[in-house]
Amino acid sequence: MNLLKEQKAIGVITVLAGLLALACILATLVAVNFNNEAMADPVLVLTTAGTNTVAARWSMLFDMFGYYLLLLPVIYLLHDWMKEKTAWNNLVTFCGLAYVLIGSIGASILAVVWPNIIDAFQHAAVAEQQILKADFRLINDAVYNGLWNLLEMGFAATWWIVTGYQLYKNKFNIVGWVSIVTGVSCLGDALAGIFQIGWLHEVALNIYLVFAIVWAFVTGVFLMRKRLTASDLVCV
Repeated sequence: MNLLKEQKAIGVITVLAGLLALACILATLVAVNFNNEAMADPVLVLTTAGTNTVAARWSMLFDMFGYYLLLLPVIYLLHDWMKEKTAWNNLVTFCGLAYVLIGSIGASILAVVWPNIIDAFQHAAVAEQQILKADFRLINDAVYNGLWNLLEMGFAATWWIVTGYQLYKNKFNIVGWVSIVTGVSCLGDALAGIFQIGWLHEVALNIYLVFAIVWAFVTGVFLMRKRLTASDLVCV
């Protein structure tokens, strides 16, 4: 079945993804008691007063659905739309799916790890706290620096940049440029992870976190208002 016929429904789902991604940011702020340093270094959550384990769990659930799983419909929709536009369509779609799968796996892991270790840390003896802190750091490093920043961002960059380029070539300028900027931020974060460039990681990641939300809203509204058709052909 061609998903182009379901464009309005997919637009609504994409806007919902943006809302849940925004909820992820807000829930994370509540979880770390608005400690900006803990946002940058999750290990500081363990020693931050007033942390909220319920909000920590929900922040990762919102992350799993908002930044990742609810993008599946729009990825497949754009796959159908780009079939005749680029010979790289299948590979580009794979990159989008890989981004969603890798990212959601990481979020699901942290949805379990964060509340459990935070709770255990608060009731543990000093010696046990050191072990829990080491475990917490290891798991967060594996997810943040391994799965997310090093692996998924390369896939995300490829999908957003190529998709944005195709949208732009078909005169869908705004959604095209927003897609490209989002993809470039992902590329910057991927390169920062490979070459271990701290300042680039911080800048690129923050741009991605904001623009992924903006992209979901812009793309969702675009899909609800402007119909993509197979005749929007720019073959390359």
